[in-house]
Amino acid sequence: MQCLPTSRCASVTTTGRPVSTSVFFKQNHKLQRCSCRSQNAPKIKAESQIEQDQSSQPGKRALLASLAALAILPLQSRPVLAFGGSKTVFVAGATGNTGKRVVQQLSAKGIQVVAGTRDPKKAEGLGWSKSVKLVTADVTSSATELSAAMKGADAVICAIGSSGFNPKGPKTVDYEGTLHLVDAAKKAGVKKFVLMSSLLTNGRDAGQGTNPNFIVLNLFGGVLDQKLKAEKYLRGSGLDWTIVRPGGLSNAPPQEVGNLYVGKEDTLFAGKESPGRSVSRETVAQVLVESVLQSSASNKVVEIVAGKQVEQTSPDKWFANL
Repeated sequence: MQCLPTSRCASVTTTGRPVSTSVFFKQNHKLQRCSCRSQNAPKIKAESQIEQDQSSQPGKRALLASLAALAILPLQSRPVLAFGGSKTVFVAGATGNTGKRVVQQLSAKGIQVVAGTRDPKKAEGLGWSKSVKLVTADVTSSATELSAAMKGADAVICAIGSSGFNPKGPKTVDYEGTLHLVDAAKKAGVKKFVLMSSLLTNGRDAGQGTNPNFIVLNLFGGVLDQKLKAEKYLRGSGLDWTIVRPGGLSNAPPQEVGNLYVGKEDTLFAGKESPGRSVSRETVAQVLVESVLQSSASNKVVEIVAGKQVEQTSPDKWFANL
């Protein structure tokens, strides 16, 4: 049974096997029940009945004590089963506009985060959980230096990207920086690598060489060409990977931009026929996080945009048909 993140449900383990439970909690002096209660879940009795049974059922008393503790435990502190056993995620570009959202969403799921940034001072005032470990990680550094920053991580989410009009930026950051991170991940024993790329990186081979969006984007240091080279390097690295290609990145919330549309590799070109041309950074961050959590995202390229006419879909269906 899978519960919504906003529910008060929890999964406990007894005798080595997981047991789905429906956790009751007090509100305004009344006991309320989560709507996702399983039929097979053990029933929890009212307080008067519990007191009567305590002397005769010590095992049940211990279970109830565990459930009570889970009911008041903050959601972000609850254990989360991640893809491939991933419990610690290193985020490259953690203080960027998308990276900082990735850090927040991972923390909210109870996943240990190592936030890598070139300038740790940029993390001040971001309101991250105290459990987030901040490390200096410049992607222009060597793989050996970066691997030290990744030590203990099970997965990497790469949210880096060149900015400004420096013509060398795309080659130095988007290509070589990603290569350094991939090599560092292998040295550090990382299992999973998720890369944020862009729509139209493979525009030429996909017959989009004359697409105005491809031409304009690639004017700035050949950024799409550099991202494509980085994608190919990751795909040949031997790591388990997911490549997420978003459309135009919007700082607006998902409610304003629209629902997520997920497309297969080389199917979305940000044209008039596309279901959308942009996507909220919050949504992009969610897709990056789910790429770590879901085994169905393994070794896939995901192209994403958003639109107000797009039907909403649950995260467990995003990667299933790619």
